[in-house]
Amino acid sequence: MMECETELRFKISGRVEGLSDRATITIQVLNLGDDEKNNRALIEKRKQLSNVLLLANGVDTDEGLEDEELLEMLIDDLAQPQNDHLEPFAPVVINILRNWLQLQRNDLQL
Repeated sequence: MMECETELRFKISGRVEGLSDRATITIQVLNLGDDEKNNRALIEKRKQLSNVLLLANGVDTDEGLEDEELLEMLIDDLAQPQNDHLEPFAPVVINILRNWLQLQRNDLQL
């Protein structure tokens, strides 16, 4: 669903945030991990899977996510289906990276 891309914000911490009332309710009802006390295991698994996919593509989150050009290229690569399928967990990582870039751009404007 397109709404998953526009109404959910995934974070590098593994948490997910709803950007609409509907998304917030969905996260709570499905226990998708909006807070560490709400489904710590899923949050940790999401964080680990995201980090593995990033590392496999040459991005180490421990070293920071400062290279905007590299992140844009990674987003483009992850958005390209391989054998008619996206890599597992690619949409979540794309969401994380897009949100990270947006935060960086907002910080630069301040």
